[in-house]
Amino acid sequence: MQRIAGLIGLMVVLIIIGCGKKEPYVAKIGKELVTEQEYRDAMLAQFRTEDNIKQRTLDERKKMARDMAIERAKYQEGLARKFDMNVEIAENLKSTAQRRALDLLYVSKIIDPVITDNALRDYYDKSSKEVSARHVLVKKGAVDTSDMEKARLKTRIDSIKTAISNGLDFKVAAAMLSEDNTTARDSGDLGWFPWGRMVDEFQQACWSAKLRTLTGPVESPFGWHLIWIDSTREVQGRPSFEEMKDDLAMRMRESEGQKLSTKAREYVLGLHEQYNLVLDDKVVGDFVMKLVDPMMSLNKELGPMFTQEEKDRVAATHKLGKVTIADMIDKVGANAYRVDWKNPQSVKDLVDAIVEPKFLEDVATKEGFIKKAEEDPEVLKQKRSAIARLVEKVEITEKLNLDEDADRAYYEQHLQEFIQPETRTIREIFIKEDAAKANRVHERAKAGEDFRKLAWQFNEKESTKNDTGRIGPFEEKRFGLIGKTAFQLQEKSEISAVASIGKNFSVIQLLDIFPSRTKTWDEAKSDARRENRVVRTKKLTEDMENMLLSRYPLDIDEEKLSTLWPLPPERPEKAARDQ
Repeated sequence: MQRIAGLIGLMVVLIIIGCGKKEPYVAKIGKELVTEQEYRDAMLAQFRTEDNIKQRTLDERKKMARDMAIERAKYQEGLARKFDMNVEIAENLKSTAQRRALDLLYVSKIIDPVITDNALRDYYDKSSKEVSARHVLVKKGAVDTSDMEKARLKTRIDSIKTAISNGLDFKVAAAMLSEDNTTARDSGDLGWFPWGRMVDEFQQACWSAKLRTLTGPVESPFGWHLIWIDSTREVQGRPSFEEMKDDLAMRMRESEGQKLSTKAREYVLGLHEQYNLVLDDKVVGDFVMKLVDPMMSLNKELGPMFTQEEKDRVAATHKLGKVTIADMIDKVGANAYRVDWKNPQSVKDLVDAIVEPKFLEDVATKEGFIKKAEEDPEVLKQKRSAIARLVEKVEITEKLNLDEDADRAYYEQHLQEFIQPETRTIREIFIKEDAAKANRVHERAKAGEDFRKLAWQFNEKESTKNDTGRIGPFEEKRFGLIGKTAFQLQEKSEISAVASIGKNFSVIQLLDIFPSRTKTWDEAKSDARRENRVVRTKKLTEDMENMLLSRYPLDIDEEKLSTLWPLPPERPEKAARDQ
């Protein structure tokens, strides 16, 4: 009885597991699915808009699903052949995962502490309105760093505030006294702007200010501001916070860029201490002394200019290892002439550029970011793509095995594809917008005058003037009406009637006829090579896909493809089959 109860319990668990939420799909091939969302994304990527997609027939939709499924079959076949163990693929994926791990580390250590959910919610709440404001600016100069200069700027903005408080109209003050040349001409008008458009100090003041009330002075990186809020308005039709969250995070990355950069630098400098980075001033000083020697040429590689003993000297140490002079030479490469070696910070920056990636990679590994990166969707996508491409290489590229003998065999078996159509050479007298003149030239040519001399005298087409109107040889389909007229002439030296081409006119003499013929091997070689590879690649691709479909059965949900978007009414394939 207990055994039966246990079996029933196990069945219940299996049923519950089996009833878990499954993502809807449009196709299944082997063990892989093409999900609805993946299919929607692919269709939008190819056809741009929903309206364009709705015009796609069922066959076109099935082809997209089949192509996506074939990619998944290649991946499965690659795994079956253990291509995921391929050294080159493994190394590339390792590098990709390391780069992605550093991105995740940056998000965790720098972005998340600054762009918190509370900060995003505050940004969203403040984004519910826009502000129309004016300002008066007393601008900071590039070198306004002395206490005296700071006091002067503050005194000036205070005096302007006093004048406005005593009755000077804000618009007049902005026009006369503001140092923002762009807005002063419009009485300080900044127009309407949303939260996130202005520097933080300025927008914080605007959002807390009262309407039509003098606010400030407010200090920002640009200088001192006096602010006047003309009006505010609610933003209509905003999406929900959850819908806007990702977009708000991107906006905050831009608006908080300086804060993020500062925090990132502080974090990395903290790693210098954590990993006990210590420079050997004597070794670094000797290195620099050699580089600033007037006899030293920095316009080439530094390596040959140092002895092996000099290269082996240790310029810096840290918990993970050391930095040698050789490491510094390798890092600077051929750019030594660009470095200001007399500036101690330049040398320190060079050492930092060598050690900081190592510190960050070590943190990423210890804190599990490498492992997370290996499971990151973008990294997994690259892995799948790399394995699928290797299957293509083995099944197509390596089997092409084409040489000149194969190309020549293709040429001989497909001579009909290498026929040179009949071509002709003509001499044209082109005359601009003068029918009477064209007729006179035609009459003189028909009367027996030398056509070449007439062309030299009357042809007005710049591109053929120097060659007395000569054109060709060319095929009939070229040159539009000129080509058509030329191929109506029957004998050499025959002269056409006056041809009207828009507002212009042409008289043509047939010079030569080159009959249709089969191109020689030398003439056809490049075309034969290209076409042979196209045909062979297509055949190998079909063979590969048939092989994959035989190993990984494909099931496409046509009903789903028909209902994701309405089929075009003029071509209702599904409805026709149902009837």
